[in-house]
Amino acid sequence: MMAKIELWLNIVHYCIYKMDYKIHLLSNKINPFLLIGKIPSVERNFREQGTSLKEFGNKFWTDRRYGFGIMISGAALTVFLFFVIWASFLFVNRLLGYPLNFSWHPFVFCFAWAYFISHLFVFQNEKYIKYFKKFDKRSKQEKRKYGVLSLAFVASTIALVIYSFNLLPPLP
Repeated sequence: MMAKIELWLNIVHYCIYKMDYKIHLLSNKINPFLLIGKIPSVERNFREQGTSLKEFGNKFWTDRRYGFGIMISGAALTVFLFFVIWASFLFVNRLLGYPLNFSWHPFVFCFAWAYFISHLFVFQNEKYIKYFKKFDKRSKQEKRKYGVLSLAFVASTIALVIYSFNLLPPLP
């Protein structure tokens, strides 16, 4: 059971990362900051280092171990897990007749659980890198299938959050 949870969380994380990666490549086409690399002194500095501004930006953004894109996809995964846990908490709280008042304590508790789950199943010992290598070898059809399933997870999480507003306790 835990292996399946780990697999699916890593699939969702991989799909979020790949989506962010593709958005980054698309934004490179219209990124005005890349024009800074055309300034002769800046271009000369990068050439002396054996790189370019675009290569530097791509490494900064898309590095799978320390890149900004991996941080964004990890944060997105944690936020989606938080929304699932938060909506579940609201549902159970409503079933029990609102024994817990709406305050910041359950909010922090749910976020801590989301972070813990995300860290345990995806980021601990950099498990996601092993899964990324495995997912990169999969066929395009399998990647598309997992992309659609990840999109369904994200869409259902958003729908669950919107529905969970009906589960909030009544105002005093």
